Amino acid sequence: MSKLERVDLFDLKSGALFVLFLLITASLSLSWEYYQYKELTRFDDPLVRASVIDQEVRLIGDKPRTSIKFRLENGTNVRCAMSPYLRDLRGREVLVELRVGKVTFLDYLKGFRTRGVITEVYPALSLKERWYRRIALQHEDQTMKELYGALFVATPMSQEFQTLVGAMGLSHILSISGYHYGIISLIAYFLLRRPYRWLQGRYFPYRHGNRDLFFAVAGILFLYLWALEFIPPMVRAFGMLAVGYWLYDRGIKIVSFQTLMIAVGVLLAFFPKLFFALGFWFSAFGVLSIFIFIRYYEHWRPWQIFLALHIWCYLVLLPISLAIFGNFGWWHIGSIPLALAFNLYYPSVLALHFTPWGGWYDPYLIGLFGMGDLHQVTVPIWAGWLSIVLAIAAMVRKEAFWALGVLGSATLLGAAYQIA
Repeated sequence: MSKLERVDLFDLKSGALFVLFLLITASLSLSWEYYQYKELTRFDDPLVRASVIDQEVRLIGDKPRTSIKFRLENGTNVRCAMSPYLRDLRGREVLVELRVGKVTFLDYLKGFRTRGVITEVYPALSLKERWYRRIALQHEDQTMKELYGALFVATPMSQEFQTLVGAMGLSHILSISGYHYGIISLIAYFLLRRPYRWLQGRYFPYRHGNRDLFFAVAGILFLYLWALEFIPPMVRAFGMLAVGYWLYDRGIKIVSFQTLMIAVGVLLAFFPKLFFALGFWFSAFGVLSIFIFIRYYEHWRPWQIFLALHIWCYLVLLPISLAIFGNFGWWHIGSIPLALAFNLYYPSVLALHFTPWGGWYDPYLIGLFGMGDLHQVTVPIWAGWLSIVLAIAAMVRKEAFWALGVLGSATLLGAAYQIA
């Protein structure tokens, strides 16, 4: 008896109808965003309630200034330069007067910079900031506070530390994304599976166990997403999770370019501001690279796929990462075994933060980051675009798959040559 195969979701006709649905949804979403934009810019200097999501003293024009990132009530991100003596307002809601007379609708969608004056500070802290402060209490070193804030509650890292992390090739594992979502999903599933099976066998054996467990895990992940204020990479990850399960439950192939296009299309149609979120596109490209590898090597043993995927994703993401940021160092190559070790480190350090020993790894990590070296390398932007084109082509042609690997390897050798 032959094994049943999962089928694709769309043929040409149904695919065209789905694209039409996305276009109508996107039009309605953009219309709503335009209405919000007109409300914001009705006056040149409106008073707006906003949340402070990032605050850091930087040199702006050779003068120290406090760079503050606000998230307005309508979800728009705004960055302002203010007095360097401003107290720490992260996690608080404020009333801010913004200069928006020259802000265009495109600026509004992308997030914009302008002048602003804080007129009132509300005392309550956000849930995200309360979590961060509880985590920070377990660490004495400021770098460790930044590290675990980024790792667990997506608080922004300082510019210097973020640059060092990028040069060490650790940005993708130290900034919350779908990678962490996957680990949290597995932890939640295995913690819930045994008690649920006992309850199911005793009280409701007629229930679809896997479906119930999925909704329980999805509920936990959505609450986490809400608490972290819907950061773009996690929105993409949650959307992929929901779409993937919906397709899987109906016997439809989920490891395909079509599935990724559905998830990305739906998210962009409902949340058009994601189009300008770089983290969203990096996250989607990372998933695409995984799908490409599994397409050709799904017959390998699980441990072989696990090891090879880390190397493959590193090489695929390297050209576009270095083309945009250009931060590289010898420790960048060592990020592959560190990424493998992260699969054990993350669950263990998550558990430790529920105890008084959350800082147990700190001496080792401080030493690790102390050894990190920082260099600036030049990779042409066309290499990044070429990696995207080859990744899309690799979904149908294995020659493009190999070319993508060659491009990543050549980029690695070129970057190493520049710092040698």
